Amino acid sequence: MPDNQAACCIRQGTTPALPLLPVAVIMSLGSVTIRSPQRFPEHLDGSDTISISPLHQVEFKHPAYPAGFDTFLKLPAFDHPDGGLHYNTAKVACGIIAGNRWDGSFRTGTDEHDLHFEDDDIMPLGVYYFLLPGFRYDSADTSYPITPNFTEWIFPHRNLPANWRLPSGVVPKYPDKTLSQATVAVVLRDNDECRVTGREEQHDSAHIVPVEEDQWFHANRMTDYVLDPGRQSQSAISDVNNQLLLRRDLHQSFDKAKKFAFVPKKPCAGSSNMVTHLLSPSKEYGLLYHNTLTRSLDAVPREYLFARFAWAILPRVEPFLLCEIPRLLVTVANGQQVFKPDECKGFTVSRGKRSGTGSPKKRQRSKNAGDQKEQCDLDERDTKNVKVRRMMPVSTPSELALPIASGDPITTVKDKGKSSTTALAMEEDSASASYHPNAATTRPNQTTPSNTTRNDEFSDREYLYSIREHALQTERDKSDPYGEWNDEFEWAMDILRNEHSANNLRAWEDLDEARRILGEVDDSRDWVEYEDDRRHRCDVRQEQ
Repeated sequence: MPDNQAACCIRQGTTPALPLLPVAVIMSLGSVTIRSPQRFPEHLDGSDTISISPLHQVEFKHPAYPAGFDTFLKLPAFDHPDGGLHYNTAKVACGIIAGNRWDGSFRTGTDEHDLHFEDDDIMPLGVYYFLLPGFRYDSADTSYPITPNFTEWIFPHRNLPANWRLPSGVVPKYPDKTLSQATVAVVLRDNDECRVTGREEQHDSAHIVPVEEDQWFHANRMTDYVLDPGRQSQSAISDVNNQLLLRRDLHQSFDKAKKFAFVPKKPCAGSSNMVTHLLSPSKEYGLLYHNTLTRSLDAVPREYLFARFAWAILPRVEPFLLCEIPRLLVTVANGQQVFKPDECKGFTVSRGKRSGTGSPKKRQRSKNAGDQKEQCDLDERDTKNVKVRRMMPVSTPSELALPIASGDPITTVKDKGKSSTTALAMEEDSASASYHPNAATTRPNQTTPSNTTRNDEFSDREYLYSIREHALQTERDKSDPYGEWNDEFEWAMDILRNEHSANNLRAWEDLDEARRILGEVDDSRDWVEYEDDRRHRCDVRQEQ
């Protein structure tokens, strides 16, 4: 195409056509090349200096307890090909459990001399007793106490171990405080790279102190280390300083599996000394990342990294609490105290307050909403006999999973005027209409005194729902033992009842959240109408 014709096309806003090549000129570039299968990933250097065997571990014992009941911590030992553990990492881990004591020592027996290790030496595989000066070990009452879990652990402000402090000569690179979104600030601070792998794709912003530990975060004044002191207290845990970039699979292993943590090893002047330290066996992660320097974490407060290490270590104390003997523990409420075996179990994840579930926090209800809740709560009449059932969507009566023997006829009544997917819920009074074990063999069409009154109170469909709701509630009690759903539901109902009073931004945000919680039906207002009607019918049944 001539130059003047191309210029004319550009002025007219069109694209000049490409010249067509003769067929004889078009030639193949050759066949596609197939590469060999990807080999198992292996770090370029140092893979011969570590272990990946799950059998390599070091055991730590308390000298005041009898044999067989004295092990309070086991750690994998991957720091040597034959199995071994970094001495300072082991010492700090034991010190955290012993109440933030960094002056401990190790022995191979209670009557032996203290073992001498340098900070970055490697402890061989074996069993070690951890001792602290100033205690006697003839009984548990005179020895040092154990911290049972992360909730009871008190953060040691201005008392971190020496090797956890920022090396001299390191100048942190802090992000811009003017950035509106913390995630953007984290990406810019970390150069859009995973802190472990250096990858620029498929990474997330991971919290160092987990979000579900928000209550612990504020109770231990961890807000002292946020970058932006102006952040609201409820969002301080999501501050830039408490986040870093991790590849998504590493993020999950970091949070759910507690597979690794960041610890300091071999300080180097002018550079970071934080390395990735595996806390669970993994062949791939071990060869790739164990004892490898991280990308710079100098701008991340060491206090948050130290709290994260404690969060990953303290759950390993649980077997020590389940040994069916009294334990001397240190807690926030009681200080040092001897707890009975059943009381010790209350500090474990399976029996005590759960940690790391990610359950939504309870919201503070307004005063008006609280007053209205008290007026319409059936719990005022009988808190023992009335249970709030969670509303669940149901398609058809044939889909109900009922504890009914086969062969018995059941008459169902179609719900007129309402969608078949409308969620129904029943509150049952144990004195009149509660589900009982014999309900599995009792039918509304059988002639019994209880069914005679039930036919007046319930339709057949409502009776089927009551049976189904009992079975579902049994499962909910197992998965939600603290009744958090009931609290969320009541809060949402109060917000919707006071929808007209939403005259500020926070009120509208609460209203939107309430609609999300009750979003199992198309129109959230139907919940209020149905709930008020259901409560009225329950009141009538109780008066009768």
